[in-house]
Amino acid sequence: MRFALIIDSIGDGKTHSFYVKNNQAFNFNDDTPYSPETSLGSRCFISTYNYPWLFKEGYFLNWSDFKHDLPDLDLDLIFVVRERSLARTDGFYDGWCEVESIRNKYPKAKIVAFLKETWVGTPYEYKDPRHLARIDFLNECDTVLMNRPEDRIGVFKNLKDYVDKPFNFVGQPHNIRYFYETFAGENNQKDMAIWAYLPSHPPRRANTYKFAIEMSQKFNIPVRYKPLRPGQDTNYLPLRDFIEQWSSCAFHFNLDPIRHYPGKQVVHTASVGTINIGGVNDNHFLLYPETATCDTNILEERFTEYVEDEDKRNEVMTYAWNRLNEFFSFDSVRKQIENMRY
Repeated sequence: MRFALIIDSIGDGKTHSFYVKNNQAFNFNDDTPYSPETSLGSRCFISTYNYPWLFKEGYFLNWSDFKHDLPDLDLDLIFVVRERSLARTDGFYDGWCEVESIRNKYPKAKIVAFLKETWVGTPYEYKDPRHLARIDFLNECDTVLMNRPEDRIGVFKNLKDYVDKPFNFVGQPHNIRYFYETFAGENNQKDMAIWAYLPSHPPRRANTYKFAIEMSQKFNIPVRYKPLRPGQDTNYLPLRDFIEQWSSCAFHFNLDPIRHYPGKQVVHTASVGTINIGGVNDNHFLLYPETATCDTNILEERFTEYVEDEDKRNEVMTYAWNRLNEFFSFDSVRKQIENMRY
């Protein structure tokens, strides 16, 4: 199958169009090995950008690179993200970003609307012009893809009520083998230490540091974290260095209280045998249900059990590993795509 992921515009301006050949990414324009800052090299990308790896012929197209002149490709399936171009009045968009343009250019292809971000516009503001434009976009496609499990669709209910297409859960593919072989460590041995995770969005940090320090002092276990000065860019540390630091720890504390995030970070922790503690993102419930809460009394009880019982730690890691492969492995996501409803 010949596939393309098409996104209207990339916010960081650092990810350009590429294609995948022999499990390696190449720059679309000059055919050189391609590894943006958000990747681990040309052979391992993160989350959304892994979809092209699933197909015999896979592309990522940054639509704003091409605008009215999309490349000549023979495509069977297209995932389309329209977010930054919706209801724009600042001159960024002059009519080039339309589903009709894709249909005309690739008439054989099924077109799947991809809900990449939970919100466009103001959260829970259903009259926001960008939200209303998103509804129109979804109705123009053949079906809808979301990364939220079916039982967590509530945040998309308003969209679903106004869209006459099926909503399909498809996981974000994750290169589990690469992560495990690169970061799990010899025999998956971990330091008995806590990593206090710092999301880039301050409200998501909640009381993670405070609780991590309390548990560190109670059990005499070191707590580690990424140092951050006031006003400093949270992404200052190269991705590979960051993963190497937290993956050496047995525990990963992340008490993110916001429910409408997918929780990509715990997909990474499950890949390397680090146990996540806390938080209520989608994937926290999927991979670590015993600690998918921000109730520190419950978390302290669970953490005490994990610290004192190696068999229990192994049970938690095994459960997360099995669920990880069930929902996010390349093979699993391929099957989810094959089973989408139209």
